[in-house]
This record gives sequence, C-alpha cells and structure tokens, in this order.
Amino acid sequence: MGTVYLVGAGPGDPGLLTQRGLSLLRRADCVVYDSLAGPLLLAETKPGCELIHAGKRAGRHAMEQDAINRLLAEKGRQDACVVRLKGGDSFVFGRGGEEGLYLREQGVPFEVVPGVTSAIAGPARAGIPVTHRGMARGFRVMTAHDSGGLANLDFDSLAHTTDTLVFLMGLGLLGEIASRLIGAGMDPQTPAAVIENATLPQQRTVRAALADLGRCAREAHVRAPALIVVGRTVSLADRLAPPAPRGLAGARILLPCVGELPSRLGERLRARGAAVEELAVCRVEEKTGAVRREAVGAADAVAFTSRRAVQLFFGALFGLGLDARALAGRRIAAVGPGTQEALRAFGLLADCVPPVHTGEALGALLRETLPRGARVLFPRAAGASGALRQALAGWAQVEDPVLYETVPCLSAEAAAATLDGRSFDAAVFTSGSAVRALLGVWKLPEGCRTLAIGPKTAARLEACGVACAESPHADLEGILEKLEEWFHA
Repeated sequence: MGTVYLVGAGPGDPGLLTQRGLSLLRRADCVVYDSLAGPLLLAETKPGCELIHAGKRAGRHAMEQDAINRLLAEKGRQDACVVRLKGGDSFVFGRGGEEGLYLREQGVPFEVVPGVTSAIAGPARAGIPVTHRGMARGFRVMTAHDSGGLANLDFDSLAHTTDTLVFLMGLGLLGEIASRLIGAGMDPQTPAAVIENATLPQQRTVRAALADLGRCAREAHVRAPALIVVGRTVSLADRLAPPAPRGLAGARILLPCVGELPSRLGERLRARGAAVEELAVCRVEEKTGAVRREAVGAADAVAFTSRRAVQLFFGALFGLGLDARALAGRRIAAVGPGTQEALRAFGLLADCVPPVHTGEALGALLRETLPRGARVLFPRAAGASGALRQALAGWAQVEDPVLYETVPCLSAEAAAATLDGRSFDAAVFTSGSAVRALLGVWKLPEGCRTLAIGPKTAARLEACGVACAESPHADLEGILEKLEEWFHA
C-alpha cells in the first residue's frame, strides 16, 4: 500500500508549485493530472513514471469524477507514491475533498499538499489585491460551475458587501452575474475585471465598470480559463499592475523538443513573454562504448555539431579515465554558438567556428586549417547528416562514433490529448528528428506559422508538405530574431 498525494499545482506558472509538491512530483511512480497542470511540471517526473490524463474542461471530460476516485484508490494500492496533480489548490473547487473521502473509505492513505489558488494569485498578478485597507476587509470566492450554478449564490448579500468578489469558472455566465449583482443593488459603476490565463505569460486583463464588463470581455474575445473580480480593489490595478510586457508577449508558440524539458529555447521564449507549449517528441538514447581511447589519441582535430554531442563525448571521455587534457594540441571545431557554449562548460574554447552554422561550412573551414591526411574525430548522433564527412572527403580521415540516437516518444493519442483544439501562432522546429516525430502523429493547425532553425530542418518540413520560414542563422539567436520580427509590436 502506497500513499496518494493530493497536490495543488498552483495557478499556472510552474514556479508557483510548492517545494513539497515539486519534491513529490520528482519521486512519483504515477501522476494523475488535470488539464491545468502544465507540461513543464510533468517534465519534472522521473523516467518510467506513469502519467495519466484525467483533465476536465468545459464540455470535455477525459475522465468522470467517480472513475478518477476509483483510479486513485487502485494506483494507491499498487504504487508507493501516487500524485494527484490538480490546478490551483485541491480543496478550492478542485473536488479534492471528494477524492480524499473516497480514499479514506477505501483504506488508502493520502496526504493533502496545498497549492496556490488562482483566486488570489490571478488578481495579484494583475495588480488587484483581494484585500486592502479602507477598501476591502475580506474577499469571497465562488464558482458558477457547480450543479446549482448561480441559483446557490446569495446575490443580495454579495451586492451589499465591501468584500472583493472572485468568481471562478464563470466566464460563460459573466453577463448574468453582472446583471444579478446590479439587480440586487450593486452600483453598476463598481470596478470589475476578467483575467484570462492567470499567472501565465499570455495572461490578459480586461477591466471595466461592472455594467460594461460583459460587453468588453466579448469585444476582447476573452476565453477560458478566466476568472472574474468585482470590487473597489480592482481600481488599484492602475498603479499596481506590472509594466506592459515586451518582446514576444502574447505569442503562442509550439515547441517540439528532443530530450529533457524545459529546453533552453523554451526558457528564453518565456523570458520574452511568449506562451510556450513544450512537447517532448523524442527521447535520447545514449550509445555506450562508442568513443575509443585510440581514436582520441590519434585525432588531429575534434569536430562537434551539437551541444548534446559535446556533453555525451565528455561523459564518454571521463568513462575512459580521461579529461579535457586528452585534447591538448588538437584543433577543436564547433558548428555554432550553442556548441561553443557547451565546450566552454568543460573549460575549452573552440578554435574553428564557421560564419554559417552548418556541417558543410564547418567541413570547409577545417579543410582550410588542417593539412591533407589529418585525422578528424566527429562524435555524432545516429542518422545525422553526413555533410561534414562529405565536405572533408578526399582531404581528411574522419572517424565518427555514434554517441546517441533520438527515438520518437510521442504517440498519436498523447498528441491529440495535449494539442487537439489548441491554437498556436507559430511552431518552431530545431531539428529534423523533431519534425518527423511530431508530424508523424499530428497535423499543424491552419494559421500556424512554421519556423525552422536551418536548411536541413526546413527541407524536412517541406518534404512533409509544410511551408516554413528559415531562421536567418542556424542558432537560437536566429530563431528569436525571426520570431520577434514576426510578433513584436
């Protein structure tokens, strides 16, 4: 018998998950998650952790509540650590109480791990405190989405309180909520707001007088998930709201990834305000024993065309009882800035970096700097382009041990569960393997612009029938430059 942990995932921003929640997520054997638990949190799980989607959105239920209850009890009897990951706080309209009661009846141990609720965090990120001296001594949190809907709410009391009112899951009833508050005696000019995607990079706030809020939200095309705030404290957002975002604010970007999440590119896109959906489409399988001590000793140069090749090469080097000193006197070649950065982490500076970041350009540069007959060690991925080898043909002897292989890990079912019904402004591909893995199981939605990091990736997209733009130079800076050209206002 294990333990089921009812963990509040917070309001959306992965950084607002509690330390206790993160610790449990990292050692979980099974995670049962809902639609508001972001993929960056799921990426924190250990290899082999079972992930089960049990999400609910308006009109769409992946699993009914009774089935979720039974599933949690079943997994609690099988696994040592089961995490039920729910958006916000499990006990704030999260039905965590029902799940806990069922587990207690079934004799399955459980623990509640509180989370940050969007009822407080969402308004706070919008510059709206739910309490403020002289304005609101308290706040009330309500849902319009339970079985009774608005019929269970005491609008006479709500209309005459000085408390800040927060309505969750009520966007579809916004007009009725406003009219019933006004009908019960609330001033139609009471400050009010609708907050979409609270705490996420794409958070939007629409503020208006209560009487006008429904119309303003419709004109702004506000969509769920969204919360409604009514009360005098909304007026403080003029002074307390964060500065207007810059860069890629509001851009919705799909980023298929190879290997671990979050990726460096994803982090940089978020730092510019983009809403990024990172999706693990391939896993990396390391090939042990590929690097030979004799090949290292005989090499005149070592050429790297990816960060991962650098990292795995040095892991293999350490496994041979060697370190960076084994490369003394050899020319170190890197295809671009990202690979240079990876080399610096191991205390090495690249001698050769081509102005155009491709294998062909790197091979051409090595031909200019190495004598005929030189030995080049080229650690690479399985299936990698032979461009560098071809560029050195007839000039240098190339040994190219395969250090790793990228294996597709995204199923059609998982892609549909995560992406169907979603809209994106752009999809960014940083490798041909990501193209094959994603487009093999899912079709990009209409209106989604597509960006490739370089010519090889662009050619792969075009072979799949997808028109794309190409980064002005084949590195992350080039991708950011192109995206800001597209989306920066």
